[in-house]
Amino acid sequence: MSLDLLRAMQLADSGFPSGTFAYSWGLEQAVEQGYVTRESFGVWLAAEMLGRWAEFDRIIMADAWRGKDPTRVDLETDTLFMAEPLRLQSAEAGQALLVAASRLGDPTARRFRLAVADGEAAGHLPVAQGAVFRSMGLSLELALATSAHGAAQGLASAAVRLGLIGALQAQACLRDLHPDLASVTTPPSLDSLPASFAPVSEIAMMQPADGRLFAN
Repeated sequence: MSLDLLRAMQLADSGFPSGTFAYSWGLEQAVEQGYVTRESFGVWLAAEMLGRWAEFDRIIMADAWRGKDPTRVDLETDTLFMAEPLRLQSAEAGQALLVAASRLGDPTARRFRLAVADGEAAGHLPVAQGAVFRSMGLSLELALATSAHGAAQGLASAAVRLGLIGALQAQACLRDLHPDLASVTTPPSLDSLPASFAPVSEIAMMQPADGRLFAN
């Protein structure tokens, strides 16, 4: 087994302290408001991954991986969120990844973390992933697959922790999503621009509520 594949498995594992598993990314609010049910979770998961991750995170990740200045990519990314909670969570999760990777000795993560500390960047998750995953030796294809798996697994785990679905249903939803997910983990073209269409979760995230289980 190749070293880069082992590293990808480590980075995508829920045990890696990246911060992504602290958020439901809008699922908790969507469930509370009746937008997502046990029966519709698989449809919601596919919409999030194909409508948001594939069209937004994937494009930004590729830009950062391809060597574009991560600070510049990050500042551009910061202006693209419709839902303010999503913008904040993306920055917090990305900063958590930078902290973990810098403490493991990654120089790119350390430099990016300093830029965030100096107020030069927000540290958004897809930017941090693109820059750090390349620094850790992952190819672009493997970096994208790592991010996609981590995002989908995090959403499924959130559904289980919310009591919406069971562990086996979560695995079934992930299995059913894999063919479509595999088709969008290919590198985007150089002129691709990020876009996002995940209205259910983003509208839900903007609704005020108390007593959250997740950080959001």
